[in-house]
Amino acid sequence: MDFLSKEILSSISDVPEKVIEIPEWNAKIKVQGISKKTQVELARIATDENKDAFDYQKALLKVSVVEPKLDDELIEEMYEKSASVIDNIFVEIADMNGISEEKQAEMSDEFQE
Repeated sequence: MDFLSKEILSSISDVPEKVIEIPEWNAKIKVQGISKKTQVELARIATDENKDAFDYQKALLKVSVVEPKLDDELIEEMYEKSASVIDNIFVEIADMNGISEEKQAEMSDEFQE
């Protein structure tokens, strides 16, 4: 095992990807895990008093869903559909990023306040 170096970091691809089937929509999406940098950026949105849960969720979808690439218009259209389908996508994204169900519930409660 070598000591960590810039070359080693540059060659590592450790952000997982997964295809999620959405049978209710007869479609699928490809999602990816988030990096620590992205996690910090999302945390800033979550703690910004001028932002709400929708701002956070839009940002999370934009960085997590890699196929198709989502923009505000498509996300708005998705949000007109079944809440349970959207929630299932977020559960898959959270699971991929190692966020436990307990932590997901805690985050949801914080947004409710």
